[in-house]
Amino acid sequence: MNIVLYVNSFLPTIGGRELVVHYLAGALREIGHQVRVVGPAGWWSQRKVRFGYPLHRWPTLRGRFVEQVQLLQLLLDTAIWGCDIIHHNTYPTGYIAARLKRIRDLPLVVTPHGEDINIVSELGFGMRLNTAVGPKINYTLERTEMLTAISAGIEASLVNAGALREKIRRIPNGVDVERFQKPAVAADIRKWLKLPAESRVILTVGNYRPCKGHEVLIRSMPLILYAEPNIYLVIVGRGTDKLRPLLRELDLDEKVRLTGSISFPAVASWGQSHSVNHSPDWLACLYRSSEMYVSAGMDEGAEGLSLAVLEAMAAGLPVVATNISGNKDIVIHGDNGFLVPPADPSKLAETVLLLLKSNDIKFRLGRKAKEIAVV
Repeated sequence: MNIVLYVNSFLPTIGGRELVVHYLAGALREIGHQVRVVGPAGWWSQRKVRFGYPLHRWPTLRGRFVEQVQLLQLLLDTAIWGCDIIHHNTYPTGYIAARLKRIRDLPLVVTPHGEDINIVSELGFGMRLNTAVGPKINYTLERTEMLTAISAGIEASLVNAGALREKIRRIPNGVDVERFQKPAVAADIRKWLKLPAESRVILTVGNYRPCKGHEVLIRSMPLILYAEPNIYLVIVGRGTDKLRPLLRELDLDEKVRLTGSISFPAVASWGQSHSVNHSPDWLACLYRSSEMYVSAGMDEGAEGLSLAVLEAMAAGLPVVATNISGNKDIVIHGDNGFLVPPADPSKLAETVLLLLKSNDIKFRLGRKAKEIAVV
């Protein structure tokens, strides 16, 4: 089939959806399909970046007629390069693809990833809370041929939004297992982050949003450090500078590292030559150099199905995660990790310390996590 993965954001911008689409494009090509990624920004600034499959970045225009321009661009792309099916997220691209059906009736598959379908009203989280966007998401759900749910929570949100159950198929996210099982470069990681050579690392990965629970994890650190002073917390993600005032308040500037967004390995094309980004895959090295992964999402709907948790499991890390939708789909308490109540720094610290103090438990859970990630 000629498959269009239609997205509004893509690598090298780092986020769960961007990585899912990248992995999906590679997997579909491996089984013989013709695949291209269409629609993301970066028409000029990212024009030389390649990922091993066609990537059509259309110019991003601002103004009153953005959706009309996007519809025309998608129409032209599918007319010129062909298309048998369009796939990806709910809004805005799913909505544009649904509107295209008035002109060209191409099958549409939609995969929500969290914010585009889940709602956490008390945190103001969820696109459906926006009165202008909510009806457009409903329009998309009505006109798509098929919906994939990456978790039980996403499936419940789809039904809550009015999607027909017979359209929904449960298909979890997947990761590049090989990438996260390469040998770690522990010394380089510690040098890069300016950590002591014998430091022990706890890792969390995710662009900053209040619903992600970064603040709860940080508030657990004084309790952890009281028992294990050689621990360092590394937080990877865009927008995490917003956490610096809390770090200063708790006197944790030296014990928490905020890396910001970590670039994804890519190939840049320059005229007739190609150059590969030869810098280390720092994110993969971080997973392999850490002792555990923590996912501290605040409430039901805060996670779809965390790609970062799956990456950590692929790297053989035990996971400490809050007992919310998405997390509890893949973290089995006492088997490949531990589930803890959300918004509870004390219980989070207690569980982290349990793992830090027992190599037997840590290795047993990490081994099982890797087995589950590979399946």
